[in-house]
Amino acid sequence: MSIRISELAKRLGARLENASVDSMVDALAMADVAAHNEVGFIPGVRALISDAAGAVLVSVAQGQRNALVVDNVLLACARSSEWLRIRRNGEPRTRRASVLAESARIASGAYLGAGVHVGDNTVIAHGVVLGDGVTIGAHCRIDTGTVVCGEATIGNRVCIGAASSVGSEGFAFLRDGPAWCAMPAFGSVSIADDVTIRAHVVIHAGVLGDTVIAQGCILDSQVLIGHDSRIGPYSAIAGQTAIAGAACVGRHCRIGGKVGVGEGVQIADRVTVTAMSMVTRSITDVGARYSSGWPAEPSRTWWRRVAEFRRPR
Repeated sequence: MSIRISELAKRLGARLENASVDSMVDALAMADVAAHNEVGFIPGVRALISDAAGAVLVSVAQGQRNALVVDNVLLACARSSEWLRIRRNGEPRTRRASVLAESARIASGAYLGAGVHVGDNTVIAHGVVLGDGVTIGAHCRIDTGTVVCGEATIGNRVCIGAASSVGSEGFAFLRDGPAWCAMPAFGSVSIADDVTIRAHVVIHAGVLGDTVIAQGCILDSQVLIGHDSRIGPYSAIAGQTAIAGAACVGRHCRIGGKVGVGEGVQIADRVTVTAMSMVTRSITDVGARYSSGWPAEPSRTWWRRVAEFRRPR
């Protein structure tokens, strides 16, 4: 739907500064790419701003035209999504035509949205859903019941197991009084070449940027990758592990089963985390090995504690 800038300011309780033309807007976008009919938002004080934006949501006006000044920019953005469409970072303003390679094998029971690209010799199984703008490279296989959406990009030689979800909105909510308000996803998912993903894996779209699975990664069944997280090249993640939002796993890491990695945690390259550990703090030592329950600690320290527990009293 479309709404006038002045009306949007009223609904948000925003202060409209440097008012220009009270034009109609119909979408939300990041401030550096927002068009004349869109409202951009600036999550931080310093950010690139498109001169073409119809209006901008800011916490402090700095000369921007049609500045909607609010106390909490992200909350105002989440509230605005009730009236405005979300335009993701990589979404073109004009929908491109679909391109399906002649050698691709697409089951009759699969659903393909607008502007979908499927590469050579890729197999799309029955019951797969590919949303608008999804791109899949060559020699891939997407198994039954998997949903790929949100302008996700998948590289070459990628296998995704049955009933997985790639590109849906993640667990990003903001307090709005006593209630919760969902923060929309402006990013997407980017999966590089030679990635193997087993069944029932969930990879959430990024809120501000993309969620990234780098080249050569392997993800076991029932793994969850939260919004805006990054998994480095050739890392392996075992079943039922959950990576929270904005976390970063380095190159050649090995994460055991049922591990929890907290929000924003950074894990260095070649780190091993053994099964059922809870990583609440960043691991900066390259090649380290961590174990235990909560919180995870260096394996050598953990086994000393275990030996102490077992020692006769």
